[in-house]
Amino acid sequence: MGSLVLSVLKNKSCKNKTTEVSSKHRSRKYFIMEGVTGIGQNSLTAGAFLAGFINLLNGSEQVNGMVAVAPAIVGLLQIFSSLIFERLESRKKTIISMAIVLRSLLSLVYFIPMLLIPLGFGLEAFILCYILAYSMNALISPALFNWLVDVTPISIRGQYLAYRDKISLGTTAILTIFLGKVLDYSKDAGNQMIGFAVVGGIIAILGFLNIYALMHIDEFKENYVIKKYNIKQVLTTPLKDTSFRKIILLFIIWNFSLQIGGPYIAIYMVTKLNLKYTYMMALSVVATVVRVVVANKWGRIADKKSWFLSTECSIGILAVVHFTWGFVNVSNYIVLAPILHILSGIAWGGIGISMFNIQFLYAKKEGRTMYIGLNAAIGGIVSGIAVWIGGRIIKLLENKELVILGMHINNMQITFFISGLLLLLCPLFVKVFIENKKLEQEAE
Repeated sequence: MGSLVLSVLKNKSCKNKTTEVSSKHRSRKYFIMEGVTGIGQNSLTAGAFLAGFINLLNGSEQVNGMVAVAPAIVGLLQIFSSLIFERLESRKKTIISMAIVLRSLLSLVYFIPMLLIPLGFGLEAFILCYILAYSMNALISPALFNWLVDVTPISIRGQYLAYRDKISLGTTAILTIFLGKVLDYSKDAGNQMIGFAVVGGIIAILGFLNIYALMHIDEFKENYVIKKYNIKQVLTTPLKDTSFRKIILLFIIWNFSLQIGGPYIAIYMVTKLNLKYTYMMALSVVATVVRVVVANKWGRIADKKSWFLSTECSIGILAVVHFTWGFVNVSNYIVLAPILHILSGIAWGGIGISMFNIQFLYAKKEGRTMYIGLNAAIGGIVSGIAVWIGGRIIKLLENKELVILGMHINNMQITFFISGLLLLLCPLFVKVFIENKKLEQEAE
């Protein structure tokens, strides 16, 4: 009788395990859809699209740079994410409710300013909508990423994240090249606002599909460690963790190095090189295609060798890219710009999965959103400082040029040199202070 009971319990346990595995597999498929639509919305409100729209609203280069880095700056709000989500037994409904607000704001981010341009508040309205949207994104991101990690075992995480990136970026590439052509056509016709209205319509469709995907992802509540934290714990607990403290320092170096020059590359192409949208979107597609092609290779390197190697190599390549942008001008962009976009695609193929996962390797499972949230918050502050310093450099060197190797270097190009040199510190930091120290990782 006892053996019969044990057999029944064992069969029931196996059945439950099989059901859970199947449920997680299905959920990962919907997370791919969530990635496609989420990355799509973000891409259509960033880069050349963002720089072009702010330029259309008569925003300055400094304003353009600050708005471009706003998503990182408002990452400061992620420290409050753990206060919201760590105490909840079920997080799915709250995530979806907040996602509806986020996706709705992004869907309207081009339309509301258009309506207020006659009143003279177009730029102000755009900045307000943009900041509100990405503030909501900051609050929701740690919980959403934690949800994604919960349905993705570490044994397949590298290749899955690479595959998710591949599908998301491939779809985004098609959208950007098509919508870049739409913007060029409307600009040549003398009514660029119509082009941005079309972009806004596509963003709205993506927002609807994003919510649909989230509604079909299963929640695994048994993975949650319910605990109510206060603001003091949120601010101090991750900092007391010796291993995670190194990750925070890595992200400080990363965010400062990236943001002191990175946001100005798209602005440089729009305002200094005066490139057509179609050409810029074509370059973006080239970078995306390359990123898609190499994504699986980076994933295999991370899974079979180490996340350290993928992090060090990918950021090292990006450092070279940023530094070389300092030499790009109207006489050589036709050669250098495509090469740098190809190298950028290779770099971001590794960075996208490596920098995402390395923080989860060292964040404690208990209060994980607290760890990720504080890291993002500090990164947001550092990003804001970096882009402000970059803007000050551009302002101070306005209408001034340096001559290096016979080439005339302007103010924005100086920030690219600085960004490239500082980015080289990241792989060095990973090698010396994280990989060689053999810091304790969190168990799966």
